[in-house]
Amino acid sequence: MDAGQREAPSELSPETATDEERQVSEHPMPVLTDPGVTPNRQRISAVLGAAMQGWTALESALAEPPFDLSLSWRHYRDGGWLCKALRGQQNLAWLAVWDRYFTVTFYFAARHRADLVALPIGADLRRQAAEAEMTGRMLLLVIEVHDAPDVEAVVEVMRYKLTAK
Repeated sequence: MDAGQREAPSELSPETATDEERQVSEHPMPVLTDPGVTPNRQRISAVLGAAMQGWTALESALAEPPFDLSLSWRHYRDGGWLCKALRGQQNLAWLAVWDRYFTVTFYFAARHRADLVALPIGADLRRQAAEAEMTGRMLLLVIEVHDAPDVEAVVEVMRYKLTAK
């Protein structure tokens, strides 16, 4: 350990944690990070708990027409295991597994902002699309899935993604 670095405490308590440690501990962390353990149904289910119903519903919806997508896992040193939703070689969305939920992230060109805001998705997602800052030349829309009903928004955005030019 370098001078000036502290060993991470095994358990943070409000009394002993520094401001930096408190800030880090308040943010959710991805859970599938071990490069030696490829995500599988059993591991994903153990992490997601009740949100596994949403994962299963989304997996089924994406595999069938009109989507016909495959899911492909890859480990990234800076982000752990991420899953691509692929149609052939084209990546349409990224999926990441967190503690008790998962996210589906879409990237869109700025010209699609008005269409995204008009989609029949929840008000929070429409607001996110309206206010999203540009990441390079793209805006991103991140959908958190905690249970099966949240999948409807993912399906709606994916339907739009397939037709967007």
